[in-house]
Amino acid sequence: MPGAEPMPILLILSVAAACLQLPWPAPPAGVGPRGALALTTAVALLPVLAAAALSGWVVAALRRRPGERPAVLARYARLRRAVGLLNLGATAGAVVGLGWGDTVWNGPWFRLGAARLLAPGAELLVPAPYFLALVLCWAAYYPAERALHRTSSRADSPEGFWSLPGYVLFHLRQFVLLVGLPVGLCVAQQGLARAAPETVHDDRFQLGSLAVGVAVFVLLPRAVKPALGLRPLPPGPVRDRLEATARRLGVRYTDLLLWPTRGAMANAMVVGVVPWARYVIFTDRLLEGMAPDELDAVFGHEAGHVRHGHIPYYVAFLVLSASAATAGLAALAQALDLDRWAREQADWANWLPLPPLLMTGAYIFLVFGLLSRRCERQADVFGCRAGSCADPACAGHDETTALVPRGRGLCRTGVLALVRALDRVAVLNGMDGLTGRPAARGLSRRVWAWLRAWQHGPVADRIEFLLQLSEDPSLGDRVDRRVRWFRRALAALLIASLAAIGSVVGWAELWRML
Repeated sequence: MPGAEPMPILLILSVAAACLQLPWPAPPAGVGPRGALALTTAVALLPVLAAAALSGWVVAALRRRPGERPAVLARYARLRRAVGLLNLGATAGAVVGLGWGDTVWNGPWFRLGAARLLAPGAELLVPAPYFLALVLCWAAYYPAERALHRTSSRADSPEGFWSLPGYVLFHLRQFVLLVGLPVGLCVAQQGLARAAPETVHDDRFQLGSLAVGVAVFVLLPRAVKPALGLRPLPPGPVRDRLEATARRLGVRYTDLLLWPTRGAMANAMVVGVVPWARYVIFTDRLLEGMAPDELDAVFGHEAGHVRHGHIPYYVAFLVLSASAATAGLAALAQALDLDRWAREQADWANWLPLPPLLMTGAYIFLVFGLLSRRCERQADVFGCRAGSCADPACAGHDETTALVPRGRGLCRTGVLALVRALDRVAVLNGMDGLTGRPAARGLSRRVWAWLRAWQHGPVADRIEFLLQLSEDPSLGDRVDRRVRWFRRALAALLIASLAAIGSVVGWAELWRML
């Protein structure tokens, strides 16, 4: 289900690109390292000032017009995303235009030993302006978030809202888990390559790294619970209903978890590949804002990812894609004799690590985005099946209605439950639901809606599809078939690419390339 923030895959790639050892431009003439530091600090404060201005507007608007809270929330959400992009742009400008990247890599401050190697982890100082501004922006948004909480239905909740340190820590924990961990692993590998390059290229090290990567991915969900401060969903009618729905749908998991966000987020997600390390997570705001049948639909959406094997397929897709891309680029480098070109064009050769990363970002955005949106649609269909009876054209359910087990039915009432749930999630998170369809808002906003929802698709478009599904339930089976064939064709294409490269360069050489 879409929440307030997208999956940070492209952000991770952007931070990883900033950490590469590239020939970043030197500071402007006469500026020097200290001047680059001062100018970078000044530029990093620009998004913080924008965040503070936006926060002040929210507080003032809610004080004057508390009845217009939904409109204020929607505008705040849009502008907050724009400030996030401003932060990325400001950091890129500092790294490239103000010489901050060159200052980190070639300045006198961050090097160790007689070999003058960059200190371990020091490359994280290149994107450090982004991190600094991000934390300060969270602090700047706190008055706005507190004002939104005070004008919401949770204003009188016993737990109240976060303190300022608690609010910043709430966001920091998410950022460290979702962005800091993968970036940290990349930086650790890069530091090891600088200190012991012969170790990194050893076959045993590469096999060990692969095994560790698989183990981390499988076991990571067990770290999510303490990292985000999650706790088991307490006993009661909500947990009983979700457990009954899980049994009816045939979905296994380790536990149902509650994410206490003090009403800051309405979201649900499933994490984990294997049942003994799989959790279904619900935020407090989502549970409070959903009717029982809508909650069934939300749970059914997450169950759809499990039943259709989306998460292991994503892992296989990314591994196959990385393998094919690595082998393909290595084969191309051999064919073009890039080693000789790099010796002859040393200045340009230093930029060679960047194009593969940019291509990776474009590939993930286009191909993985296409795959993810199709899987989300398939999960939406299963979410509808989760609350469906055997009559496709039923006019409504009551307490005596028998729902079809294992999600094999699909009826109009089950579809409309997910429609309401999606619309409610959109409203709670300041997104576009039934009242803000991109088709009615112009081409530019429609394009922007797709860009920021590249993994899920805009909520309004998903709702539009579900309304079509409510009129023609047979569309659900057609979607399932199309997604299955798309996934098979994509996997076959990647495997065939690897096989073709292996047949040309030899299998031993292919393994060396990987």
